[in-house]
Amino acid sequence: MSLVKQLWLATTILIVTAFAASLAASLVSAQAYYQEQLALKNIDSANSLAITLSHTEKEQALIRSFLDAQFATGHYQRIRLEFGNGKSVDLRSEATDLSAPGWFRSLFPLRVPAGVATVSDGWVNYGTVSVESATSYAANSLWVTAQRLFLWLTLVALCAGLAGSWLVRRISHPLKDVVQQAEAIGEKRFIVSAEPRTTEFRRVVRAMNKLSRRVENMLESEAKALAEMREKALHDPVTGVANREFFANRLDALLADHDNDARHTLILARVPELASLNAKLGHEQVNAELRRFCSQVSDNFADCDHHFTDFFIGRLNGSDFGILLTEFHDTHALGDMLVSGIQGPGNQEERQDLRFSASVFQPGTSRAEVMMRADHLLAQAEQAQEPLVIGEDSEEDIPFRNASEWRAAIQSALDNDELDEVLHPLVGRDGTPLHQEAKIRLKLNGDWRAAGYFLPWSRRLGLLPMVDIAMMKHLSSIAPPVIGNPVLVHVSTESLLDEDACDRMLKLIEDRPSESHPLRLELPDSALSIGDLRLSSFIHESQQRGCQVGIGGVGHNLERISKVHELGLDYIKTDPVYAQRLESDHTAQQYMQRLTALAHSIGLEVYLAGATSEACIEAAWEAGFNGVTGPGVSRAS
Repeated sequence: MSLVKQLWLATTILIVTAFAASLAASLVSAQAYYQEQLALKNIDSANSLAITLSHTEKEQALIRSFLDAQFATGHYQRIRLEFGNGKSVDLRSEATDLSAPGWFRSLFPLRVPAGVATVSDGWVNYGTVSVESATSYAANSLWVTAQRLFLWLTLVALCAGLAGSWLVRRISHPLKDVVQQAEAIGEKRFIVSAEPRTTEFRRVVRAMNKLSRRVENMLESEAKALAEMREKALHDPVTGVANREFFANRLDALLADHDNDARHTLILARVPELASLNAKLGHEQVNAELRRFCSQVSDNFADCDHHFTDFFIGRLNGSDFGILLTEFHDTHALGDMLVSGIQGPGNQEERQDLRFSASVFQPGTSRAEVMMRADHLLAQAEQAQEPLVIGEDSEEDIPFRNASEWRAAIQSALDNDELDEVLHPLVGRDGTPLHQEAKIRLKLNGDWRAAGYFLPWSRRLGLLPMVDIAMMKHLSSIAPPVIGNPVLVHVSTESLLDEDACDRMLKLIEDRPSESHPLRLELPDSALSIGDLRLSSFIHESQQRGCQVGIGGVGHNLERISKVHELGLDYIKTDPVYAQRLESDHTAQQYMQRLTALAHSIGLEVYLAGATSEACIEAAWEAGFNGVTGPGVSRAS
């Protein structure tokens, strides 16, 4: 039995006991009082009657009439005059007007002794008179007193019960916090709670908070060390953006994606005559200008993040920078983002004219081919002194030319349930699938298209919540390939920001056949920027409905690792870019080993995304990953 129930039981027993004891004590006291008063009345009546009879003529008829008159007016039960010769006059009456029930009179009987006095005739003893008063009136009065006492004590008990309820709630409120914190620690989630006023609870919570803060400090220090390690190994020391190797890994990860319908954009930026600018302004000032340039590029694209899924910038060499826009192919919109919004390095009077090239590529192309095409376009920009040269994308495969056509096509496919899924396994160390990752496809213009084909426009048109809901509804209605093997559904940040979409998704999770249709939800890394209350509420409600929840794309913002463990997530999945280096880069292996150890210390499983080969999968097991997914897994299976 829980402590709260025990407190409730103890409070109830205490109130009932106090009620019964008070009622019994009051009734016993009233019973004694009535008996005492009736006994005194009997004595007084007997003495008074004996004195009167002693001064009365001793004629039998006169004495009898006097006794009758006394009996009729005094509420007596019995008056008996016993003469010295053995004769007596005995007057009796039966109890009348008894409103008190029999059980009550049996429980609280009024046993009153008779009043006895001697009647004299001069100096001679004439006889003995005994008087017994009627107890029915006292019994009725005691019954009325009992009823009033019961009502008043019931009212007092109700007030005491309300006070006890308030007290139990007051005591149990910090207890609930203590229990929740203890359960969180059991799940390796270390949260900090306010210290209650109760001394014992305060000591427990204080000790648990100390543990939570220690773990939080450990996470922060470890995350900081990992971030520093990542910064040194994967970033340019001057500008802070990705170095050439890391940028190439990101490009390789996009090229190795399952989704051949996806279109991404590669932008190359060149700062002309950097050597002369160094000689003119000095090395330090030029470095500061390059940092300003990278910051300005990031800010400009952050303002247009609804056009693409992800933005990534790296420094390819001293004067060249690369920019990757995931799921973006509207290159004609780049003019305002690049040319008019970004200034080259230099002083206020004279800025360097930047040169940009932009080209669209798809998964399945080689990195050399993509870079060669972008370099060729950049060379054209320099030769023609143009700020931006755009490689023309092949558009014969895109039948929709404007936003209204895209909106109509996507909504029509969703309304007519023209969607399907492609499942990619995530396997554990023994090769057993841990879940099947569902990639949505829509039937557009008569052809089945993968997510990368329509998601950019879905994001731009605000249709992602509709797409996520339709996909979840579809997956909830079909049988999984393996009974009991969860199917993973991707949930976009836009859906999490839509309260109605969250409610509908939770309802779909709740209504599914839980045993045969287990689901996992995967949120993007960008979801960690959502308000804690909304995100935590969605995660916990999903888990209560039998869904595990994880975060994908982890690895860039390690300062958020402390927030990840507070949310009570079930797993994290790394960004596919790390799989490109895991097999051959010792620094990347060390980085992944520390990341998995950190995640395991707070009870999270860690999955590697984008595994490219069996050697990469083996390196993942050595690094401590719990599961892997990617092209290498599909080929191995």
